[in-house]
Amino acid sequence: MKRFQLYLLSFFILMCFPLVSFSGNVDTFGIGAKATALGGAYSAYADGPFAVYYNPAGLTQIKKPMASAGLEIMNPSLKVYDYKAKDSNSNEVQPYDKTLTDTSPTLFIPSAGFVIPLNDKFTFGFATYVPYGLHIKWDSNNLSNAGAYNSFESYYMRVVATPTIAYKISDKLSVGFGVSIGRSYSGSQKRIYAPGTPYNNKVIKGTLMDAINYSYNIGIMYKPIKQITLGLTYRSKTNTNFSGTVEVVGVQSVGATTSIDHPDQIQGGIRFTPTDKISLEADVLWTRWDLVDQYTLHFDRPLLNKTKEKYDRNWENTTQYKFGAEWKASKLLTLRAGYYYDPSPIPTETFDLLWPDGNKSTYCGGLGLNFGKISVDLAAQYIVATSKRHIRGDSEELNGSYSNPVTGQPGSVSAKTYGHLWGYALTVNYKF
Repeated sequence: MKRFQLYLLSFFILMCFPLVSFSGNVDTFGIGAKATALGGAYSAYADGPFAVYYNPAGLTQIKKPMASAGLEIMNPSLKVYDYKAKDSNSNEVQPYDKTLTDTSPTLFIPSAGFVIPLNDKFTFGFATYVPYGLHIKWDSNNLSNAGAYNSFESYYMRVVATPTIAYKISDKLSVGFGVSIGRSYSGSQKRIYAPGTPYNNKVIKGTLMDAINYSYNIGIMYKPIKQITLGLTYRSKTNTNFSGTVEVVGVQSVGATTSIDHPDQIQGGIRFTPTDKISLEADVLWTRWDLVDQYTLHFDRPLLNKTKEKYDRNWENTTQYKFGAEWKASKLLTLRAGYYYDPSPIPTETFDLLWPDGNKSTYCGGLGLNFGKISVDLAAQYIVATSKRHIRGDSEELNGSYSNPVTGQPGSVSAKTYGHLWGYALTVNYKF
């Protein structure tokens, strides 16, 4: 009973991290250091508590109670080169032709979970983690950053707890099912570009939260022969209903609501173990980003003569290709490496500084240290844009930030974007 109370306490502590920060597009950078080191190519491996995310069926591989806790640290570096904004009258918005560098802080992402085999067939697992999120900050001063009229801070994240049950049908086949009970947070800040009006340069700030939301994870793991394991996972979409406030700071605050559904995903992989010491895996991850086509903020009373604000997104579905390799060098030491390519779902016409994403490559490495009942997994990853992204006046979201306040005629923005991110992860495991 005391052990169960400890697990429950750990869960509630982790659920009190609503201000954890993230960067990049809304996605996971890895849950657990082992999976992170393998580049997320883990759906056919999934042999720890975080199988509840990667493949719930994998829990049946665990024969003794096990607990894990970890932390991922992310250090982003984002740049926008040659930012040139003109308003609807072709006036240059100052400062003109400047390079912008993000001021996002170092990011901390906790996770924890445990697994208990109930009998020879059933296994129970539970984990708390962040399946995706972001937090971007730029200079808020419009005198040094013309991009502040589009956005100088934005965040979006979901924190979940996922109780899961897995069933071993036979020595070759297992299935698993889990329900993710979560809460999502969203917010942004920008300055208003409206020369000649009392609102020019004022900060408009939105803060929204979804009370409780749900999704589910289904997994299958099949081992046709000793050397081959197949894994398939479906993570369902999440329906959300956000509510909160939108405020012109120091002027007016109104209630606001919106809905931004989180996308569903399908991940499948094949793992090949030619020897007891070597493991190779390749995964494909498909994400239905086209759910994010647009969203509308509805105000409970007029704000700057508007009762709603519509944001077009038109995001596109993506397919990631993931590869991971592991070598058990000794009873103590295991070495791991991984890679995946991550195309951006954001088309040029809706690109902005709230979601400054581009096509990325991720290079991963790490190691595992086995001390018997206690083991430690370490990982490092380098995420880098595959090339600079060029905006040539074709982003409706950027152009709209410099519209004429009377006619609505948009301005025009050109820029180049590039970025990279270093990540480090540590997970400590204990087998009872």
